Amino acid sequence: MPDQLSTEIGASLASVWARYVGARPTSASVDFDGSTVRWAVDGGTNEFEEAMAAPETEEGGDSPPRTTLGYARETSAAVTRATHRRVSARLSEHNKETGVATETFILERAHHKY
Repeated sequence: MPDQLSTEIGASLASVWARYVGARPTSASVDFDGSTVRWAVDGGTNEFEEAMAAPETEEGGDSPPRTTLGYARETSAAVTRATHRRVSARLSEHNKETGVATETFILERAHHKY
């Protein structure tokens, strides 16, 4: 089940990435330990910065403008939908030396029904 959930989380995050960058990441990994999701995109630092700096096209006239805040909201929402747990904190690291962009999502504790 954890592998299947990691795959689902990765697919959801890749869809958000595609809306902001223009294509799904070519190399990404998900690490989910039950309380934390870490998503790393190789080459993501440059790809994301270039996409955010590029002018927006007129294709999706009704779509909201691309912003880093919008990206943060959408990625957190994608993790929440996939895990059925709210994201209580989100950390973003873009390593210029390695080019790896890492998003870390801290999930609220699971509620157990007794």
